[in-house]
Amino acid sequence: MRLRTLLPVLLILVVAIVLQTTLFSQTNVFTPDLVMLVVILLCLTRIRPEMLLAFGFIAGLAVDLLGSAVLGLRAIVFTIVAYLAVRTRERADIGRIITAIWVGLLTFAGVVLLVLVGTLFGQTVLLGEGVVERLVLVPIANMILAFLFAPIFVRVIDRDSTALRYA
Repeated sequence: MRLRTLLPVLLILVVAIVLQTTLFSQTNVFTPDLVMLVVILLCLTRIRPEMLLAFGFIAGLAVDLLGSAVLGLRAIVFTIVAYLAVRTRERADIGRIITAIWVGLLTFAGVVLLVLVGTLFGQTVLLGEGVVERLVLVPIANMILAFLFAPIFVRVIDRDSTALRYA
């Protein structure tokens, strides 16, 4: 990976991690998982799959270190979501709506994994308060953000003005 690609990716990940751990951890109305969204959208770029999995792991580990979750909980979930995204990314570049639905489904899978693994380690309760809201609101918020920003995101990272033009 070239340095001119690595720097924007790291900058975007750092901004997403800071916003996720500070601003969006305090709000209940609009609750996207920005870090998971960035990891998923990175899978639409031309970055090698091995690097995408590494970015997912590192981003999850950073969120774990800055949050109060069990160390490695989000790291493993983000790595799994990145793997699923890499394996299914050719189905996502059909159109904006399909891309948004793809992001929503991957985010839903990630949130379900977070709840299940968090329940195993005593972080969350599977049938606890706010779980259903999180299972619904986080994927919807990520779908909206992906619909609005996925093409711009991919064009900036790949430095290709024709990326995700949806012919």
